[in-house]
Amino acid sequence: MSAHRTAYDLSKSALRVADPAASGTISFADRFGGHCEMISLDTETRKLADPHRAGILATLRLHTDGGTVAVTATNGFNVAANTVATFGDVGDQLFMTSVEKATAGTYRWEILVNTGSVSMS
Repeated sequence: MSAHRTAYDLSKSALRVADPAASGTISFADRFGGHCEMISLDTETRKLADPHRAGILATLRLHTDGGTVAVTATNGFNVAANTVATFGDVGDQLFMTSVEKATAGTYRWEILVNTGSVSMS
């Protein structure tokens, strides 16, 4: 990738992150950003890996609803320190960015848009 075409190359990169299935970990660590379409077969859980830097854009969306999916982010989803987002219906979606916490070098997710009925706790 040459510096003068970085934005173009990033726009052509694959942004889909595979759903790791029940009890798996969703990670955007090797990407500029990404989109994960979750498929549930029953009531399930996922972990969301902590970001490794600020400025990563990520989307989580429930694509197929066989039951609720509770996603846990250890360092939180917002300033209220909610660590669990529960997706209950097809189309429930969170659009997030990664931000640095008060502790330098530690990052967490920050929800920019909550579409549908994603509940936070």
